[in-house]
Amino acid sequence: MSIGSDTAGAEAGPNLGMTSAQPRRAVIDRAWRALGPGVEVFSGDDGGPLRRTVKRIIDPLVLRLRSNTHYSAPVLAPDVAAELHEQMVRSGPHLRAAAAWFTELKQQRRRLRITTGNAQELYFPVCFELAVNRGAPAVDSAQVAAEVLAGLHEGRDRTAIEALNGYVADPQVVDRLRRQLERSWDDVVPSAAITGPFFAGLTTVLGPADSHRAEAARQRVWSALVADATPYNLGAGARRAEAGLPWSIVDIGLSSIQPQRPPSISGQGEGERPLDRSVVDRVRATLRRALDRDELPDLPLLCAEEVDRACAPWGLLAEDKQAALLTGIEVATDLHPLDASASGRYQLSARIQAKLAKEAYVLHARRYLAAGTAVHPRQQQVIDDLGGFARPYLSRLWARLHGRDVWQESCADIDELRSLLEGVARSVSLDHRQRIKAMLEVQVAQ
Repeated sequence: MSIGSDTAGAEAGPNLGMTSAQPRRAVIDRAWRALGPGVEVFSGDDGGPLRRTVKRIIDPLVLRLRSNTHYSAPVLAPDVAAELHEQMVRSGPHLRAAAAWFTELKQQRRRLRITTGNAQELYFPVCFELAVNRGAPAVDSAQVAAEVLAGLHEGRDRTAIEALNGYVADPQVVDRLRRQLERSWDDVVPSAAITGPFFAGLTTVLGPADSHRAEAARQRVWSALVADATPYNLGAGARRAEAGLPWSIVDIGLSSIQPQRPPSISGQGEGERPLDRSVVDRVRATLRRALDRDELPDLPLLCAEEVDRACAPWGLLAEDKQAALLTGIEVATDLHPLDASASGRYQLSARIQAKLAKEAYVLHARRYLAAGTAVHPRQQQVIDDLGGFARPYLSRLWARLHGRDVWQESCADIDELRSLLEGVARSVSLDHRQRIKAMLEVQVAQ
């Protein structure tokens, strides 16, 4: 998910003749492109820096905004813009080395079967620190990466998870949460409001915007859709057999059962899909993802909030997250990587579909299927995911929206939402590539 800007495709170097103020995001985007190859893992599909790259590396470590506050203004004077550009370009060697370290840490993470924590949030700053202190990865890079991961993850989950397990071991606590869940679940009732305007509005939200006026109009439409009752009503309707949803929540992978049933407080849920998870599993996931647990409520309040969230439509409390998931469902049901002739109903989903269809591993899978060749079991898993791409896509999107819901991070900005929807597809595709790569490594080793 790149920061996006009006400078996409502009010249790589600074505009030395520039006499007018420039948006900060445009200056960063231009400087990033001037770095050239070697920072792809920190970049979005459009070549600009990921939002998390800006948040975790560029702002705090490259530009050092705490001491260089003049870089933080949303609009930069020409001399400040030129200075920022030069500062980023000077940091190019460190950024390229940091990108190489991130690749190394991700490989070690997979080898060590670490699944907790967001790799970008946790590793981006560490990778830049390694680049400054050690330069690019050398012959001892695997050992260094393993030591870094041990320091980051050792004991990180144990204390918080043990506290959670101890808290919900009290039968009175579980009983109180169960009573709250029953009340909250019964409070969610759909209305008879029509859904047509919401889906009609998605044509604008997921469509092109070729001018500033069109971008502003797209934002206005999205703001109206967030306030629309459709996401709430369809989420509430998913609990009723006669709801008549546009798609099956089982087929798209959000639930193992239709209609959706109330979640349990703890223990095994009905299945492994997002809406099947118990309240305790949701809280556990929050604790594992959290970078700074001191910013979270204490366990009683955290669990009580999660009960209400689990009972809300789509398992999300905020209206903008509910609208974002419904928009994501519409995108996901357009994605069919194994079908080269598939074309999306929306400009954004068509663009994502076109990128997925061109992936080398997708083309390889198509040839295997067309030839009727025997497929390795691990490769078959990837092919199954490609055949029902909505399932892994929506599972990952729901997890990201759940995190935003817990941390109260907004989805009100339509450009940010579109980047999120593209970023989820890219993340799933990268995961597929890595699974195939791991399978090939095992075959070579044998």
